[in-house]
Amino acid sequence: MRHHVTIVVADHHKSVFVCQVLDRETGEVSWASLESRRNVLRPFLEGLRGPVLVFVEACRSWEWVSDLCEELGIELRLVDPSQMPEIARSTKKTDRHDVEAMVKRLLVTGELPQSYRASRPERELRALTRRLGDLRNTRRRLIHQIHAVIDAQGLPASKRDFVRNPWRETMRLSLSRHACLDLECLLLQYDQNLALQELLEGEVEQLVKDREDYRRLKAIPGVGPVIAATILAESPGIERFKTARQYGAFAGLTPNVRSSAGKAKLGHITRNGPPQLRWALGQAAMVGLCSRTPTRIKAFYQRKKKRGKPGSVAVCAAAHKLARAIWVVLVRKEDFVADPKAA
Repeated sequence: MRHHVTIVVADHHKSVFVCQVLDRETGEVSWASLESRRNVLRPFLEGLRGPVLVFVEACRSWEWVSDLCEELGIELRLVDPSQMPEIARSTKKTDRHDVEAMVKRLLVTGELPQSYRASRPERELRALTRRLGDLRNTRRRLIHQIHAVIDAQGLPASKRDFVRNPWRETMRLSLSRHACLDLECLLLQYDQNLALQELLEGEVEQLVKDREDYRRLKAIPGVGPVIAATILAESPGIERFKTARQYGAFAGLTPNVRSSAGKAKLGHITRNGPPQLRWALGQAAMVGLCSRTPTRIKAFYQRKKKRGKPGSVAVCAAAHKLARAIWVVLVRKEDFVADPKAA
């Protein structure tokens, strides 16, 4: 921060950009409240004396501000408000208060707690994989609704039949007019869902197919193309985690610890971090446990079961161990090696 002439500390929302500007050469401090639009913020930033450093609270719609600063050659740092008690625990919730709290801490400590700033390709990959997750959830809901319609008529069927034209023709002849219309609406949404999922999976595959870390992830038993892409999308800048334990905590798979009077008790997992990452790790762990390849993770799961742990707890522990193995694969750039002693 020493070589920067102008420091901008901002609280950014979708409609307003409130900031305090500090000129380090003249000592001048000024406030600015701007409409949160690219064509408004660009001339404001261009008019500042450089080099410029911008601190922005990591909240919704920070991405376009980050891209704009990158275009203008301005350094931007995202501030993590959850690491600032002055903001997170304050009963006073105004834009000016948050900016003043950040400026005060910056002047005292010389730094602000930072949040990871994902690049545009990282954000685009994450958006596509999360949309795939939404489509999976929607498809699951549609399957339940389709079953509700046909089961009510005493015509149960497997979800594999839903895409088959002979089955659909049979349903048209067997159901009443209104029940048939209800089923047609659901099947149309089901078909659209499958088509969109196929389209997005193809786009995601194009984005990651040439990446070495993607290849390494797919070599892990239980990790398929979608799971590998989701793990990469939800773990940008994984090098920022100094240890595998930190990455496991980021995934929210470490248990809560309650300590009192020298005694510690482990509770449920924290569930911190992206839920999409926990889903991917959990799915990969369950599929990997069903594979014939002996691994340390599978042996670890079996030891947990022998000790009497419930299946869900053992699977969660296996997912945590898988997360730590993935950290080694991605950070140290090592291929995953199944442990022959686990057979």
